[in-house]
Amino acid sequence: MTQQKRQIYEFDNCRLDVGERLLLRDGQAVTLPAKAFDLLTVLVENSGRLVEKELLYERVWADQVVEESNLTVQMSAIRKALGENKQNPRYIMTVAGHGYRFVADVVTAREEPEVVIETETLSRIVIESEVEGYDLGVPGLARAFEPSQQNLLESRTHSAVQVSARSEPSWLTRRRIALYAALLVLFVGVIAAFWLYQSRTRNRRVSGSPQTPQLKFRRFTTQGGVPVRVAISPDGKNLIYWQRFNGKLTLWLGQVETNTSVLLSQQQDLFFEHPVFTPDGSNIYFNLSGGNRAQPMLARMPILGGAITELIPLSSPVTFSPDGKRMAFLRREGEATETSMIIADADGQNQSKLLSRTRPESFSSEGLSWSPDGERIAFSAINPSRQEEIAEVSVADGSVRRIGNRNWAGVFNLIWLPDGSNLLVVARENVGERQRQLWLLPYPDGEAHRITNDLNIFLLSGLSISADGKLAVLQGHYSPEIWIAPNGDTKRARRVLQGVAPRYEGVDGLAWTPDGRLLYTAYIGDSLVIWSINSDGGDLRQLTPTKSNTSDSNLCVTADGRYVVFQSNRSGAIEIWRVNSDGSDMKQLTTGGNNSSPSLSPDGQWIVYNTAHDGKATVARIPIDGGESVQVADLSASWSQVSPDGNYIACMVPSSRRLLVIPFAGGEPVKSFPLAETAIRGPRMRWAPDSKSILYRDDPQGVLRQSLNEEVARPIKGFEEIQLRNLAWSFDGKNLAYTHGPNVQEIILIENFK
Repeated sequence: MTQQKRQIYEFDNCRLDVGERLLLRDGQAVTLPAKAFDLLTVLVENSGRLVEKELLYERVWADQVVEESNLTVQMSAIRKALGENKQNPRYIMTVAGHGYRFVADVVTAREEPEVVIETETLSRIVIESEVEGYDLGVPGLARAFEPSQQNLLESRTHSAVQVSARSEPSWLTRRRIALYAALLVLFVGVIAAFWLYQSRTRNRRVSGSPQTPQLKFRRFTTQGGVPVRVAISPDGKNLIYWQRFNGKLTLWLGQVETNTSVLLSQQQDLFFEHPVFTPDGSNIYFNLSGGNRAQPMLARMPILGGAITELIPLSSPVTFSPDGKRMAFLRREGEATETSMIIADADGQNQSKLLSRTRPESFSSEGLSWSPDGERIAFSAINPSRQEEIAEVSVADGSVRRIGNRNWAGVFNLIWLPDGSNLLVVARENVGERQRQLWLLPYPDGEAHRITNDLNIFLLSGLSISADGKLAVLQGHYSPEIWIAPNGDTKRARRVLQGVAPRYEGVDGLAWTPDGRLLYTAYIGDSLVIWSINSDGGDLRQLTPTKSNTSDSNLCVTADGRYVVFQSNRSGAIEIWRVNSDGSDMKQLTTGGNNSSPSLSPDGQWIVYNTAHDGKATVARIPIDGGESVQVADLSASWSQVSPDGNYIACMVPSSRRLLVIPFAGGEPVKSFPLAETAIRGPRMRWAPDSKSILYRDDPQGVLRQSLNEEVARPIKGFEEIQLRNLAWSFDGKNLAYTHGPNVQEIILIENFK
């Protein structure tokens, strides 16, 4: 039995009780995630001093490997709890590239001493091959983020019972202490028995498996910008990465061992995609666009910088044969329904077709990987059940064979491990998921296992691996906010909702109701649903019900406010749905799958949407109550929007890089505009209220306006520094709602693939 004082800090209108793990603001308890509370405690304890990021990692995530994005997410939660704006900090100041400083005046409050009864139980549990919460099942590979490399897990339970020193007679105190102690011993015993049972159960399941090494995750620090593409050299010593830095896209050469970088090139009007090293490490290849090029080009550049050599027209990534003499890539010409896998010399010449697929069969991603023995190329494809699978094609005779038997909702990239024993796959299991995870697929017929967890968020699908097994990937997230700008004037904009990662508020859907409420999408766990909120940020309501692995998005509202129309996978495929404005009577309007991006006619009688069936992509419309669809245009559009006056439909067609305007009744385009390269990466489009121009997002920042009477789109002032995610005009045309938020992306190196 000891006496100790509870540590309590006060600042402004807040009170931080460290012992009770309680934060009060204006006398009201404020909920904080556990790690966020620990971070706030460290900052407050070091008030006035710069707290380096490494110290925060050491104090809050001791003996754990975490990404910088986790720190950013927890810091965002603290700011929200304290009611502060990052741009105008009252409490926490960000010191770019270093850490954080708590700037508010802190007073240490004094408390009466308390009697603390301490009990301590030490239990030792032998775990032969895995740690609680991680199902390995893969010989030779451990789950990421295991707490220890040891097979012996020591679990220490340290509990305290607090009794006021002056509150009750000693006999009553002793009885209460005895009761608490008995309950505590019983509780610890139950927990220990449960852990022992679980560990023995797992050990029986994986008995006989060899010792599994632990994956090693570490960050590579870039030079102050946001990395958007990365590739690692074959010898594992260098990285090539592009990042946005001071408004420009810059190319850097990084040294892995020293975590240093040098600038190779900066080109404000060029865009780079899919970097890859040649097998000998002397050159990098990438897809180059912008700079008044009519189409993307495959280009080559020496590793130490120098002249860029443009080779052939190409927008897909390439993969090299082990000897570096040949490369393979995918090609689809314009609106053609056939996609082919092409093999060519390293300079793009002597092309030959290895494999072709015609819709509805198709390749599901552009990622290809040439096997280390040079005999096959791995790829992902859409199977007859409309799910995605991994397959290989023989370079010698073009024969195709499936690898493994797992189906995914989406495969974004894949790559062979250097010894050819496994493939690494970036994929998602369910359509409703936003996060992409890393999977290990044993070759040729093993069972795929996920090797990253929900802390890892892969916004980009790039994969690059060295000969010694270092994997370079990009991780990241964004925490969007919803704002309202009167008449589109960002200088007068006000924030309606501050997002909380990883809910992605308003990213996948944003719309107004006629009475001035805002509808937006947000995640609850693995379910993306529709929410409603007043324009002042009050009266928050959930509109569509939560259902595991569902995704409700791309919403719009009828002019009479009766219906909300949206796309959803609630029936297992992407379809157009309708729900009453109060969330009742949800109804599926289309069938067959691949029906998306609904938009409403002004009278609310027709829904225009994008659809693809039997290998043919079209723009169609159906009545608001469902029924037979009518084809409007034979276009492979990624986005369609009806004009407010009901006369036209605007369509984005990325394959031809055009923005088309067609009559509402259908027919040939009446207007055709060049589509900015930066708009293809994340299409979001709205008509202006007067139907005379079309607004669409730029990438990474800004909004472009395409007037029907001008040849090219022009930037809209006020949005230059805004990373837009979505936008929507109110029915009266007086307010523009938009979602924005910066990307937090970083390069992660994953090692120990053996």
